[in-house]
Amino acid sequence: MAKRKNKVKRNPKGGIKKGDKIHGQKKGKKGEAAAYVTRAQALAKLQIPLADFRKLCILKGIYPRDPKKKAHGNDKTYYHQKDIAFLRHEPLLSKFFELKTFMKKFKRLMGRREIKSARRFEERKPKYTLHHLVRERYPSFDDAIRDLDDAVSMLALFQSLSADQAKDIPVEAITEATQLYQEFQLYVIRAQALRKVFASIKGYYFQADILGHSVTWLAPHQFAQELPAEVDFRVMLTFLEFYRAMVKFVNFRLYSDLGLSYPPRRDVVLERTSADVAALEVEMREAGKAQQLHSQDSTEIETSVLKDFGDQSEVAEALAEAGRMKTTFRGLRVFVNREVPLRPLYFVLLCGGVAEVGWERGAQAGESAGPGSAFPMEGDSITHQVVDRPAGSFEVRPGREYVQPQWVFDCFNIGCLLPIAPYAAGRTPPPHLSPFVDDKAEGYVPRQREILDRFAAEVSGKQDTEKDTGDSVTMATVGTSLQHFGEELQAESSGLWHSEFRRQREEEAAANMARATKTEDSGAVDADDLQPAHRPSEAEEERLRAKALMPKKHKRLLQRIENAEAKRKDASKRLKRKAEAATS
Repeated sequence: MAKRKNKVKRNPKGGIKKGDKIHGQKKGKKGEAAAYVTRAQALAKLQIPLADFRKLCILKGIYPRDPKKKAHGNDKTYYHQKDIAFLRHEPLLSKFFELKTFMKKFKRLMGRREIKSARRFEERKPKYTLHHLVRERYPSFDDAIRDLDDAVSMLALFQSLSADQAKDIPVEAITEATQLYQEFQLYVIRAQALRKVFASIKGYYFQADILGHSVTWLAPHQFAQELPAEVDFRVMLTFLEFYRAMVKFVNFRLYSDLGLSYPPRRDVVLERTSADVAALEVEMREAGKAQQLHSQDSTEIETSVLKDFGDQSEVAEALAEAGRMKTTFRGLRVFVNREVPLRPLYFVLLCGGVAEVGWERGAQAGESAGPGSAFPMEGDSITHQVVDRPAGSFEVRPGREYVQPQWVFDCFNIGCLLPIAPYAAGRTPPPHLSPFVDDKAEGYVPRQREILDRFAAEVSGKQDTEKDTGDSVTMATVGTSLQHFGEELQAESSGLWHSEFRRQREEEAAANMARATKTEDSGAVDADDLQPAHRPSEAEEERLRAKALMPKKHKRLLQRIENAEAKRKDASKRLKRKAEAATS
């Protein structure tokens, strides 16, 4: 039987076709190089402009890739072939083509001055929805909750902006972002899900526990924002468009879980006076009852957890801490002055258990309460009034406490009512510590943190087992702080101004620091330096051997990590020396 000859592939134009066994594979047609395309190639495949391509990638959640081998150069943007094939089957592509055709015809009518025909034609403008994208990107509700941080932060950002025609920021986007953010805040209030709050120079950081997931967002200060020229707001508006559709689904599901109707009904009068969350008046009437029922349910859950896991379990401690935050301000009636930012305080107070809040913002001449306020400033039942003025610039009424806004945030973070004296009007309040920072992991625990932890331990009726080894040091620090506070009160009673007393304390601390620095420079040897050289253990020797066998790339990465850890430890030691010098 004769052997079968292999057929050679012939090129129709003549010659042998490239890519056979003789000439090999053509470059860029196989392997990793063929799995990626540049942005220009992706635009040519999809036949859409760059602006539509960016919008489509943002809505679909597709981002550029960084391949190891860049076949077309290092200055190009690469996308995966599967992502581009994924975009080619997107129904929004046809809508983009329809919108492009519509805009051509609409501009033609406007150029011919056919205004009536253009208006009639504008009513037939193609519209699209993003509902299928939300279901596609978030198959389960937990997936949407885990990705809620950026969505709520974007809504909080745009609700603080104003519509700008030059930046293409429409009024509808601002209005809907404000409405969705207020509805999300109302859910957090009704569910009492807020866990942390921190006031910074950027704005207010909030963290809520929603269905077992921590959602953290940033709400900017309510100032007139100057829109920077280098920011492309078209890209941000594309993100906002998707987040608006997503948060609608999330809010509807959250409200359904609480048995509430969505969307909540609004009070038009309060909405016109910028009463924010309080404009949802119909839903806010039942907030106090819902908080009481929710606290009863939480108590039953805590009881069952204590039976199942014991009193010292992490779950029981977390539930106890959350329970303290829910009832921090229960029974108080708080009035907020006009110079104090109402939005964050109103939100935190209601999450902390306050049933009603009064405010002065928006009050007309001769009135002491703004529209929608639960009670006027002259009310006899007010227990606390939040002010941000010097001590002698307002009328002091008997039977109520005057505090600064920081008192509300610190009380909520610690879960109990703190003393009023350090936060009195006209005084410099204590340091506002961030609840998002783990001071123990950082290596330095500020004195104010120890004081707040001590208050929390006393309120909860438990002692922190982790502090048993250093309980004497903690007690000494807290005792020293209380002693300084007593000295400060004694100095004020003797007629010494607070600023003069602080200046004397600062001079003493500077002198102590100078003496400590002089002692270090004089060559004094620490007791740790006289200890014999440390012999590495077997685990340390094994780690050193593994480090020696590492590739150079991994070794440099490990070295950067160790250097960062050493810098953090040095910074903690410096802070401890300063604290010791200040207290001595």
